[in-house]
Order: sequence, then C-alpha cells, then structure tokens
Amino acid sequence: MLNGTQLRKLFQQFNAQYFDGRLPSYSIRVVDRKGRCNGEIYKQRRLIEIQSEMPEDLTISFLVHEMAHAATSEHHGMPWKREMIRLRKAGAPLIEADRRIKLDDWDGVRVSKKQFRPFVEDALFGGAPNITLNAAVRGFIHDEGGAKTISEYLKRYPWARQMFRNLKKERTEYEKRRAKLRAQRAADQQQKAIVNIATPALH
Repeated sequence: MLNGTQLRKLFQQFNAQYFDGRLPSYSIRVVDRKGRCNGEIYKQRRLIEIQSEMPEDLTISFLVHEMAHAATSEHHGMPWKREMIRLRKAGAPLIEADRRIKLDDWDGVRVSKKQFRPFVEDALFGGAPNITLNAAVRGFIHDEGGAKTISEYLKRYPWARQMFRNLKKERTEYEKRRAKLRAQRAADQQQKAIVNIATPALH
C-alpha cells in the first residue's frame, strides 16, 4: 500500500509528466473512506483524499483521476472527460472505467431516476448500508455530476429524497427478513440438537 508521502511524490511526478507542471501543490491523505467514493478532491483546501488499503495500481489510478479534477472541475462534465481522454492518450495509469470514457457519455447536466437509483442501491445493499442521503448525493455528484452542491442537487431533483427514503425502507425490510431467517435456522438447529440428545441411540 502507498502512503501519503509516496503519493505526494507521485503527484509531483505526474504533474510534470502529464500536466506540464500546471497543477498547484496539493496535500495527499490516505484515509478510510468506506461508504464513500475511493477518492475525493477539495480544491479550495488543496487536498486530495484517497481510500486506504487498496492495491497499489488502483491507488495510483484514483490519484490520477483526482488530478484530472484538479485540472478541470470537481464533477464529471465535459471538461473533465476531455482531460481524461487526453490522459488516456498520454498513457497515464487509469482504471478500466476511466479508460472507457467518451465525450458523448452522459455529461451530468441532468439526472434521471434511472441513473440515481442504481447508485443508491449499490451503496445501501453493498458496502455502505448506513449511508445518509447527503452522503449518497455527495458521492453521486462526485462520480456522475448533476450539480455542484448537495443543496443544489436536492433542489434540482426533489424526487431524490423520496427515492432514497423508499430504498432505505427496502434495505430495512431486507435486513428484517434476513434476521428472521437466521433466527429460524438457529431455532431449527437447536430443536434438532434437543431431539438428538433426547433420542436414545439404537444398538
């Protein structure tokens, strides 16, 4: 695993190699971002955070991803896509999804329910079951776009609140069903054990 010091050196190397040294200096922190995206940039603070405990190649790819944001904007609009395509052509280390980016992909100008729902489902039923609405929207903006801030997003897409509540409820019901099933299995096993103890062995 790479630490912050090593990533800062890579930032300087990539800045010279792929960005002609035009990026300002950034602090790089390796942190536990579970339940959130694997990398995030805070341009005003000149800070990049990268998820800890990732393979080295993924860590490097996410660093380049965030450096592209540093060169353009904090969302995945057309300027960022052009930058990612330029980096791909320059041979920069990118994850597979970033290597497939095209200019005619959805640019985040408008969000549909079909785009937002699977993102929230992946979080709630995947690695972030306790994610909040704000965290989900923040992650979506970071990964897909659609708005610059959480409040702007929720104002532009008011249906997102109800969709999140419905999916959260589905997740709660899903957990209840799983707990009930586990309890039933445990009770069945206990009953079976009691029967085995009470039944004398036949010789």
